[in-house]
Formats: sequence, C-alpha cells, structure tokens
Amino acid sequence: MGGWTEGYVGGIDYIRAVYRDWSPALLCFALTLRGWRPPEALRRGGFTMAEPGCGHGLTSALLAGAHPAARFEAMDFNPSHIAGARRLAADAGLTNAEFLEESFADYARRDGPMLDAVALHGVWSWVSAENRAILLEVLRRRLTPGGVVFVSYNALPGTLVHMPLRRLLVERCAEGDGSLPDRIARAVEFAARLAAQGGGWFANTDGVVERIEQLRHKSPNYIAHEYLNGDWTAFYHADVARELATAKLEFAGAAVPMEQLDDLTLSPTQQALATEARDPAQAETLRDMMTNRSFRRDLFVKGGERLGPAERRLLLGETRFALLVAADDLPDVASTPVGRLPFPRALYHPLGEALAEGPQSLDALLARPALAAQGEDAVLRALVLLTSLSLASPVMPEDGLADRKASCDRFNAAVLDRHRFGDTPGQLASPLLGAGVPVSRIEALFLLAASLHEEPAAFAWRHLSADGIVLGRDGERCEGNDANRAELTRRHASFTQRRLSLLNGLGVA
Repeated sequence: MGGWTEGYVGGIDYIRAVYRDWSPALLCFALTLRGWRPPEALRRGGFTMAEPGCGHGLTSALLAGAHPAARFEAMDFNPSHIAGARRLAADAGLTNAEFLEESFADYARRDGPMLDAVALHGVWSWVSAENRAILLEVLRRRLTPGGVVFVSYNALPGTLVHMPLRRLLVERCAEGDGSLPDRIARAVEFAARLAAQGGGWFANTDGVVERIEQLRHKSPNYIAHEYLNGDWTAFYHADVARELATAKLEFAGAAVPMEQLDDLTLSPTQQALATEARDPAQAETLRDMMTNRSFRRDLFVKGGERLGPAERRLLLGETRFALLVAADDLPDVASTPVGRLPFPRALYHPLGEALAEGPQSLDALLARPALAAQGEDAVLRALVLLTSLSLASPVMPEDGLADRKASCDRFNAAVLDRHRFGDTPGQLASPLLGAGVPVSRIEALFLLAASLHEEPAAFAWRHLSADGIVLGRDGERCEGNDANRAELTRRHASFTQRRLSLLNGLGVA
C-alpha cells in the first residue's frame, strides 16, 4: 500500500459501478426541493463537471454520453482504471470527456475551465488530510460561483460500529501470505469465526454478525477499497461542513431527496431538539446522532442563491418526472433505509397511471382530478419517495433531446457490445433522464441481438455459455443447451412484454 498509491489500496481494482446521485436532473431537483436555485448550466445541459477519484470512470462516461453539450473531467491515479475509461470513451465516440491518470496534486496544478459541478464519491473518507487540502484548493480555485459539490463520506456516529471490524480485517490481511483476494477471504472467515464464539464486542454490538455475513458475499475488490486503505476516516457532518467552508462552500442539503424529510426518521420531539442548535452544521450532526447514520451524501454550494417560496414552487411545478418501472410494478409497501413505508393505492395508482403515459410535470399531475384530490404536498412527497428509491426520476428539458439521443445511441451501442463478454457497465444512457438506466447482461444481449437481427435466445446463449454461465428456474439448474435456450426464450417473452416498452420510452432501446 505504499509508493505511488500514497496509502490507498493498490494492486486490485475498484468495483465497476455507475452512480445516479450526481446526475444533473437529480441534482437540480434536490437543490430546488431544499430551496436553492440550481445552476442554470446544469438545468440546460451546457455545464462543466469534474469527478476527482473517479475509479473506473463509468459514471462520468455515461453522463458524457447523455450530455453531449457538457464537458467532463474525470481523474484517478490508478492507470488500469483510466485505461479502461479511455477505451470506453473511444469506442463510444465521447469527445466531451477527458480521463486523466493523475494524483490529486497533479490535478490541482492543471489549468482548466471553471467547474459548475464536482462529484467526490467516497474519496473524502479514503484519502489523507493532505489530499483533502489539495481538493479544497481545487474547489476554491475552479468551482464557479453558484456551483455545486456532491460529497459522500463515512459518517459518525453510525460508522463507529464498523471500526473494530475494519481494524481486524486490516491486521489480518497485512500479516497473511498469498494474493490480496485470498488474504481478504481468509480475514473475513476469521472474523466470522470470532463472531461465532460470541461475547465481548461481537455480543454487545448490533448488526456485526449480519455485516460479516454480508462481507462473505462481497467481492474482494469492494472489501479492499472499502476497508483496507491506509487513510480511512469517518466524519461528523459538522467537521466536513467546516472544512468545506474554507473553500466558501455552504451545506445545501441531502443529495437523496427523501433524506430531506425529517419526519421519516425523527419524531416531533427529536425534530424540535435538532432545531435548538443555532449552528446549522451542528443541527445536522444532532440529526445523525439521533438516527445513528453511518453514510452521508451531501450537497454543498458556493455562493448559492436562495429561492423564495413562489419561485421554488414555480420550478418544482415545471419539473417533469418519468417512471423507471412499469406502473403496475409500483409496490404497496417499500423497504427503505428508514423502514417499510406504505404506498397508499389511492395516491400511487393514479400517479403511476399518469406517469405511464410519459413524462409529466408536477403541475400537469396536479391538474388530474384523482391526484388533485390527494393534495399538492402528498403528490410532491410521493415523487420524492419514488425518485429516492429509483422508481422514478426527474427528467431533462426537452431542448437538446435530439442531440442527447444521438449521443446516447453511440454510447449505448458501445456498452451493449461489451455485454458479449461481461456485465459492465450495467447501465445504458437515457437522453430523457440525462442519466443511466440499469439493464442486466441478459437484457443487454436481447437488445444487442435485436440490433443485429439475430434470434435473441440463441444469441444470448451463445455468449453466456462461452463464459460457462448456466441458467436456472425455480431453484433448479437448466441442464443442457436446449433447456437453457428454452429458458432464455421464456425470459425474452417476459422482457418484450414487461420491459421493452419502458426502455423504449426512456430512449435506451
């Protein structure tokens, strides 16, 4: 873990994933909901965005495909991450994204345009204080007035429970022999044996056994980067807010819209206690203490403008939303980080029916009698919950849709072709959302087969079987080529009936 990695875990790549949290439409919705004016460039699509510590760069690449009028800078010091990102960018014809193999210090010395948005996913907790200072200098120098920063980090006090487990994994991996994945597997199994004997910290800390069991099913790539970095710091929100304040940044609210709703997690008495703190940063920290939050996704603004009630209502009323699932797949009860929430049919059934017709603004939804009867606050709250649970999403303005569609088509063609040999990136770019839409490898192979005028089941099985993949149904393994092709034929029929029209509506098929 030494040398050029500066204490960051090396020799094993980070997981390959696309994150929706800082997609422009979602950023704008979260800011508007909280009463901040979103950057006009983000609303219209001609923005400049940076992602320091981008990992494999899949989020920046997808957003670049979905926003051809925008410009993206993504940097990571791991050369294998950047090599893969550049290959994807070349295959997808991305001319508006630059993937840089640089340290934070190298990046800070780089001249470039002013930035409208910066995404710092996880890095705040995983880098040294010196590197955080370098990032602050970048934000001071290059974030434009009115710009927004997304920052996620391990939060206190909720992360306290994980610290002994992390120490155990770090020590066991450091003293073991063999490859890092093998050492990680042995360390997790050792932790499981310790937990099984009970007593002490294991017996007196809720959730430890469950967390260790979850780790047994995680990839070594995830565990290495989540637990084994030389720098691994959890923060109270107030400390993060005060550090970012040195770059003229002010806390704007939670990036996940439902996390802005105190009544989901706090009793009326707890809400009142939080408001007793005069310092907003301390009030937010009190909320974390009362909920034992372990991870935060926050938005900060530089010189952000507050919206008056009338203008906030105007912008929310104009915001359009699209469903990400079929209307009849909306649940009656949803499992959320704060427990199970009921979705009353009287509200969610007409809401789902309306959104199934295509993107609808809040004002258009409220013009429908069945939804008007529920009241504006209830409809907006439902949209907040659906958006936060990835069941719906705010969408981009119609201006520029044709250009976004052409760019998304090029990006998606490159992504689909990759699914011949694997399942990443597992999202396609939507010109409507300006963000990603998750697809499985089998769904991607069905879409690729259609574009090549191939028989879908046979095409999918040819590529899956080449990787040694065997399908199953109802807990039983499909034996032989005929059984697997038959299962794929059945799945393709379901895909055509249940998913294809939705993907078409989102512009990814």
